Amino acid sequence: MVTRCVCSGVTFADMLRMHRELSMTFEQIKDQTGACDGCTSCEPYVRLTLSTGVTRHDVLAPDDVDRILRSA
Repeated sequence: MVTRCVCSGVTFADMLRMHRELSMTFEQIKDQTGACDGCTSCEPYVRLTLSTGVTRHDVLAPDDVDRILRSA
């Protein structure tokens, strides 16, 4: 299961709280935490978390990653 940004160590649950409780956007969360700035592989998971509220993800297939990033 994927539950956090590996580069920054911030969990998707913490990012979801920032989004819900502080009304932070993806860009604001990224700037505040450093998530998605290293290898960037967590970006589709963060975007999925913010849109669905799910904080634990199975590894995404490449087609799913492309779909999520295209819809951002």
